[in-house]
Amino acid sequence: MKRPKPARMAQYRKIMRRGFKSLLVLALIGMVFFGVRLGMMAGIWHRPATRQDPIAGWMTPRYVSRTWQVPPEIVAAALDIDGSGRRVTLAELAAEQGTDLDTLIQNLTAAVITYQAMQND
Repeated sequence: MKRPKPARMAQYRKIMRRGFKSLLVLALIGMVFFGVRLGMMAGIWHRPATRQDPIAGWMTPRYVSRTWQVPPEIVAAALDIDGSGRRVTLAELAAEQGTDLDTLIQNLTAAVITYQAMQND
């Protein structure tokens, strides 16, 4: 078996070095890119306990119960539902009950505030 000539060997090494350097630079760029994305997403993951979304029509009774830390029974009583666990949004509940969504949200908000006031006493 013939050995490659020294000139070809040097050229081969030069090409390999360029390839490895290119891969290293590409890997570093990827690390920086995904590191920045992770840092930006960390702000979304971290939601302080004091921040609560205002009650809206897209929420389910269970979501309201967990977000506002109110027992499901209080939410069910305020919405006049049996608490069967069926996934339905507040907007769908208002349509089923034939009431205005704003009225339903006001009743639920009043129940949540009343419960929280009783807990703070």
